[in-house]
Amino acid sequence: MNEKHEANRRRWNAAAADYARHGDEQGSWRKVVTEPGWAFLPEELALLGDVAGKRACVLGSGDNLAVFALAGLGATVTSVDISEAQLAVARERAAVLGLAIRFVRCDAADLVGIEDASFDLVHVSRHVCGWIADLHGFFREATRVLAPGGLFLVTEYHPFRRIFRDEPGALVVEHGYLERGPFRREVAAGLFDRSPGSLASYVSQWTVSDFHQAITRSGCELIAFDEIGDAVEEWEVPPLGGLPQILLLAGRKLAS
Repeated sequence: MNEKHEANRRRWNAAAADYARHGDEQGSWRKVVTEPGWAFLPEELALLGDVAGKRACVLGSGDNLAVFALAGLGATVTSVDISEAQLAVARERAAVLGLAIRFVRCDAADLVGIEDASFDLVHVSRHVCGWIADLHGFFREATRVLAPGGLFLVTEYHPFRRIFRDEPGALVVEHGYLERGPFRREVAAGLFDRSPGSLASYVSQWTVSDFHQAITRSGCELIAFDEIGDAVEEWEVPPLGGLPQILLLAGRKLAS
């Protein structure tokens, strides 16, 4: 396993309980089965269309909101995440919801044991790509497990917002936009604890052009490329209003 990804696995294992409590407080994992807007933007739902009966895979599934939403929409879903602790929470929640979901613990950038052309849809939710050390390799692997004609749908926290330090009331550049990293950070176990801690995490900073090149070189025809929203999210510290919020990409796998 990639050493930086392994460090991120330990970080997410440590944060899983904190993340689970946050999800319980919101109740989002219960609501999303019948209200897919908890997981997907309207633009994503339009691209997804009718997924009933389709084979779907969510890479870097995290809180599994996208997984539960797709299952609620009638898809047969595989949830892939690097963190066994995150998946344990998701399994318990799926059992409560009565959802039959396949859970796979592996690095999303190295889908060992998953066959070529296994899915009609591959989805990557927000904030996943920053944890990946090789974006091009990640997208190639995602496309590998996608059937010809299948949809590869990605939404990501906009790269313009990643360059700023957590400085209240000011925009202070921490890393230049063209500095990809990965950058090492020492973090606490609690997901919402911003104080330095003993856990290492590695975050990469991909540019808009990196995303465009990665999806078009992965074997997909680009069918959507958009920037959505400009509001400040509740957890953000610097005043990021006015900057694009979400980057959306969608590709259709070409026939070989």
